[in-house]
Amino acid sequence: MAEKKGQNFLHGAAIYTVGIILVKILGAVYKIPLGNILGDEGFTHFDMTYKIYNVFLTVATAGIPVAMSRMISEADSLDKDNQVHEIFKVAIWAFLALGAVGTAAMMLFPAALSSAMGNIQAARCVFIMAPSVVLVCVTAAYRGYAQGHADMIPTTVSQVIETAVKVVVGLGCAGWLYKNGYSVEICAAGAILGTTVSSLAAMVYMQIKVHRKYQVRPGPEAKDVPDPGKKILWDLLRIGIPITLSTSVMSFIQLADSGITLNQLQHAAGYTDTAAKVLNGVYAKAMTVYNVPSAFVVPFLSSIVPAIAAARMRKEDVCGIAESALRMCTLLCLPMAVGMAVLAEPCMKVLYPESARQGALLLFELGITCYFMTMSLMTNSILPANGNERLPLISILLGGVAKVVVTYVLVGNPNINVYGAPLGTLSCYVVMLSSNLFFMAKNMDRPVNVGRVFGRSGLSAAVMAVAAWAVYSLLHGLMGGVTGALAGRSLNVLLPFAAAVGVGVIVYCVMAIALRAITMEDMRLFPKGERLAKRLHIR
Repeated sequence: MAEKKGQNFLHGAAIYTVGIILVKILGAVYKIPLGNILGDEGFTHFDMTYKIYNVFLTVATAGIPVAMSRMISEADSLDKDNQVHEIFKVAIWAFLALGAVGTAAMMLFPAALSSAMGNIQAARCVFIMAPSVVLVCVTAAYRGYAQGHADMIPTTVSQVIETAVKVVVGLGCAGWLYKNGYSVEICAAGAILGTTVSSLAAMVYMQIKVHRKYQVRPGPEAKDVPDPGKKILWDLLRIGIPITLSTSVMSFIQLADSGITLNQLQHAAGYTDTAAKVLNGVYAKAMTVYNVPSAFVVPFLSSIVPAIAAARMRKEDVCGIAESALRMCTLLCLPMAVGMAVLAEPCMKVLYPESARQGALLLFELGITCYFMTMSLMTNSILPANGNERLPLISILLGGVAKVVVTYVLVGNPNINVYGAPLGTLSCYVVMLSSNLFFMAKNMDRPVNVGRVFGRSGLSAAVMAVAAWAVYSLLHGLMGGVTGALAGRSLNVLLPFAAAVGVGVIVYCVMAIALRAITMEDMRLFPKGERLAKRLHIR
């Protein structure tokens, strides 16, 4: 019989949150120095390969792990150990098939895939990345099995191991190749090798952990008769395909967006091949900073979805819970977005001191976009929890069309060029969020009160922005004569930037508590949030 010990969903969300934050920190340790090793042009090869890989990976793993964990959880709660085993067996074969297709496509057609994106030099990277698809698919099967037993620890640990190995191997290979004078294409391929090795390490860990912790094969005491394999496969697809579709659409849109940006820079805006790749690389570097706030939203979704679903079943105030979720998302992510925009120039100078100057304005635009992105993620989860599974797909499609059209038009304009790419992303999430709020108003008892969601946190973020910019400007001016450097970063940028971030965090926290931007009701959505609220005197 499988081990029944596990975490409840709030405990699991807390564990996953810690893991995600650690993974994001390790990811920054990986991508920031890697961006400086590869340079702007080399980072384009790396980033483009990841976007191609993500499409195959999303199609293979977006929906079935969720379906698998749900089906295993249901069977395990009824002590149907034979059914649990059969679900796992069918799922792992499905993952192997899907992963093998993705790996084969990337191995057989690396030149065609990279050429379609306007970057034939990335072909070697695509080929080296190919085995990762099938490796991650097998890992996903084992993660789904553990999560079906309400156990988030193996998944979290495997993600940390995966990222740590990628940092060591990827940075090590890229650094060694760079020091020995290899081209940026070869250095990018060395960095990609770290991803393939790390995928193998995560798979081996998950296999060992699951087989040691759980009795995957049921013992003779298991008497239940499992469903036929065909029925289990149908159930996996029935549950997983809608999730896969909504997630895959966004991956395809992001891939198309990258291809459009590079091709439009080369053919419409009049840039040379190398210059276009440099601009695209700077944009990709700014995107690594832009993606950080989403790490604080994704784990929270695992807590809010069951809360809304349960409230709906009990016929309670679903809109009230949705408002609390959106208010918490605003409280956490709005200051990061505003800070990113206000301190965009010093941020890029500190993280990527050798990058092209366009990075500062690109990050400013992405900072504005960041808040709409995180709110779109939240509303995309609230609607299915309220029983409206298909509506987010409509919003994603509308946002995707806006993104592709705006990016194509603006990037092709020589006077706007690469600056049009973040504006395309902004239009995507504005359309998506507006559509989701419209659908929520139509399908809930009352519309979301936007003033309650945004007002107090918005005022707190505005005060924070003024304070952070004032501190940076003052210290940067006072230290104008300091010419020392730390790892290539000017001290008269690094120290004022660090001080501005610290002051901004303190000012925002004080303002948010003073203005009661967060309430006791909101804090109850967090694991042990009520206890923390009492310590902070939040009512």
